[in-house]
Amino acid sequence: MAESSEQKLQYFDARYLDPKYPIVKSDPTVDDVIKAMRSSDYLSFFGTVAGTWTYGFLLGKPVRGPTAVMCASAGFTFAMFYTMQNVRGRLLGYRENAQEVKKWGMEAIQPRSSQMTEGRYPQRQAMVTRSPLNWDNYD
Repeated sequence: MAESSEQKLQYFDARYLDPKYPIVKSDPTVDDVIKAMRSSDYLSFFGTVAGTWTYGFLLGKPVRGPTAVMCASAGFTFAMFYTMQNVRGRLLGYRENAQEVKKWGMEAIQPRSSQMTEGRYPQRQAMVTRSPLNWDNYD
């Protein structure tokens, strides 16, 4: 879990995919995502499954049971993907993750935040960041 000693953080430039919050896990597995689920994630997951089961039960008049189960299985698939996407976003720093940082700590390598100067007129930037050539060296 989180260590009580001070971490030494390294930074890198993340110009195109700039997370707004600290990165907890740079490559979270499915096991990490399931361990990091909050009670609100469980509530939205089970609420989606229950809602789709109810939808199938109400609209499947001749065969209510099988229709409700089929809709619940589709709702389970949607709820699992949606919940895992939200939790993974928190672990990668794209969503608010104060609880995860408190529980597991931050990743050793964090992105350096980049500030856009003018939002309406962005500047084109190269994919490879190299210093410009100094032509004075080639006399």
